[in-house]
Parts: sequence; structure tokens; C-alpha cells
Amino acid sequence: MTVAALLALVGCDDGDGGEPSASTAASGAVTVWFADQDGVLRTERRPAAAGAEALDAALAALEEGPDDPALLPALPPGTRILGAGVADDVATVDLSAEFESAYPAGGAAAELAVIGPLVRTASDASGAARVRLLVEGRAPAPVGTQFDLSQPLAPGDLPAP
Repeated sequence: MTVAALLALVGCDDGDGGEPSASTAASGAVTVWFADQDGVLRTERRPAAAGAEALDAALAALEEGPDDPALLPALPPGTRILGAGVADDVATVDLSAEFESAYPAGGAAAELAVIGPLVRTASDASGAARVRLLVEGRAPAPVGTQFDLSQPLAPGDLPAP
């Protein structure tokens, strides 16, 4: 799937005849998840521009990294968010190729420090039950992953924070 096709897919009508489903950061803030040194997931509240889509604002904050120095960056080094959207109760997040090439090789805890924040942040911000991760429009297949990333993940698929 190309990035253009992904953007068309995630911008699809939600089926009610109205506008595509998306939630704005009405409160002016979004919740972003990061792991600490012990692998425990923690949240940070971040400001969002007035009228900004909550999913876009939350993923931009995730890409920027944590404010708290005790928390770990959620994305592998160099990874960029290429696009995101919601359709059929699934949030889709398209990531750059660095997601795979710099994916953590440090075992389950290191992997959960990446997957957990992505899934929880996207799910919380969008209200979607599941999150599909893509790398440049296709299902990622990082070496050594314990997750089937060809399928959307729900926060409940991950250990509790």
C-alpha cells in the first residue's frame, strides 16, 4: 500500500454520512505515553494547538520525545511519523523506514518501550479500539519482534502500564 493509498484509506468516511471521524484536542492537551527505565509506561500531558486533531498532536508529541528525562524516547532513532488517521475503529500510524532498521534488539522490555507507547498514545488520542502500525504504507516486520505487526493491536494486547 502506498502512502497515498494509506492517506485515502485513513481519511475514509466513518459510514454515518458525515465527515471522516477524527477527534480534536478540545481540551487543548493530549496524553502521550513513554516508558521509564524499568519499562513502566507513564504519561505526559502535552499542549495541542487549538483545533488540532488529537491523534496528530499526540503523535507529534510522541515523535518529539519525553519532557521528563527519566522517560525513554518511544520511537527508534530517526523514526518519523509519516501520517495517521482513523477508520472503522482502527487508528493507523504510518512510520518511516527507521522504525524497522533501528528497532530495538534488547528483548521484550525494549520492544514494549516502543510498541506500548505507540499503541496507547494512538488509541487514547483517537478513541480507536485498535492501532495498525505501518512502515511506509506496509506492515512492518522488524527482526526479532514478538508481535504480529501485520494485525492491528489493542492496548489490552500489551502488558498493563
